[in-house]
Amino acid sequence: MSEHFDENYDFPELQDNPLDAVQQALEHGDNETALELAETCLEDNPFDVEALNYCAVAASNLGDHDKALMLYRKALRFDPSNGALHHNFGVLLERLGRYQDAYEHFWRSLELQPDFPEAYVNLGNVLDEMGRTHEALQMYRRALKRLPQAPDIYYNIGYALNRIGHFAEAMEFFERTLNLKADDPAALNGYGYALANLGRDEEAILWYRRALELADLANYHYNLGLSLRRLDRAEESLQAFDRAIELEPEFFEARIERAIQLSHQGRFDAALDDLNRAEQLAPDSSEPAFYRSMVLERSGRLPEALSEIERCLRIDPEFGMARNNRGNLLLKLGRLD
Repeated sequence: MSEHFDENYDFPELQDNPLDAVQQALEHGDNETALELAETCLEDNPFDVEALNYCAVAASNLGDHDKALMLYRKALRFDPSNGALHHNFGVLLERLGRYQDAYEHFWRSLELQPDFPEAYVNLGNVLDEMGRTHEALQMYRRALKRLPQAPDIYYNIGYALNRIGHFAEAMEFFERTLNLKADDPAALNGYGYALANLGRDEEAILWYRRALELADLANYHYNLGLSLRRLDRAEESLQAFDRAIELEPEFFEARIERAIQLSHQGRFDAALDDLNRAEQLAPDSSEPAFYRSMVLERSGRLPEALSEIERCLRIDPEFGMARNNRGNLLLKLGRLD
């Protein structure tokens, strides 16, 4: 336990209502105490749905997802029309990547509590993960009607609009986010991303750098690197990709982009190292073999380049650029097959 404590935090065991004490412990991040207190309540009343819910939340926060799943299922057997339970269960299922199951519980939560804005937001998040971004936008807009001053909802709308290529409209929602929460690094990054996709990389860089002043995140460095490369600022671009990979060594896209940049600079061995690592991270992707072929071709290793492009096409036979590159390599090698 930390030696520092909030002087306004009453020790849970001193509370009159045990479930109030559980809630207060959860609000202060004291999940172990919350779980212990909730389990004590269940010893006296094993059918207490609220205690089961609190137990599940605390267990989930502590990483015991199997226990949390069991507790939510048990609670819903006792009270299947509890919208909050369905919502919390959906949050856990979303965290576990079980998006269809989460969708069903968020939807049921909204059937039971149609004015529950958090459920609209979380349902939107799940729909976006499922590739149903237009439907996600509808959910976010419904949430916004119920919480019109919530910056996170404006951000979610902007993010979704970026995903479907509506960059100018996305910028409007990031601006609204920043009007409510001026130092939101995610909104600053999202605004930069929209600018970059509108061909305004110089401006985008300023927004990425503002985001990075607030949060040193790999994805922000990655986006910065892409804009810098499009502006032919090679060394700065490489530094941005370096930092992205330093922060997240398993960042597949950053490995690919750094390899491309290294190849442009004639640093072929380093580029191949990145592509080898990228292939380890995503063995079913055709991209590492495709770009490895390009690096090998640039370094004059044409037979090896042909072998790699053919391997790329075995992974993805419909890869049009790979088919074109294979034809060019065959011509360079004087082969007509």
